[in-house]
Amino acid sequence: MMMQILTVLEPAAFILGLLLTLTALFKYTQRTQDYQSVWRVLINKLKDGFTIAEFKLYRLGISILLVGLVLRLINQIFFPSY
Repeated sequence: MMMQILTVLEPAAFILGLLLTLTALFKYTQRTQDYQSVWRVLINKLKDGFTIAEFKLYRLGISILLVGLVLRLINQIFFPSY
């Protein structure tokens, strides 16, 4: 039962986290017209900072991606598929 739940939650967490992160980057890009911002976020060199809403979306997306990673590790450690 737990294995089926993890096989559904893991990709859902990765997809949701990726969508939230990309949405925050898309909103920032539309607001500033800075199309190199995707790379600047990774090295922390944005011209204008995120707005509060963009920052919350970005951090929530990264957090959900980390939860997806932890779920993946739990799935692989406790329920290996040899």
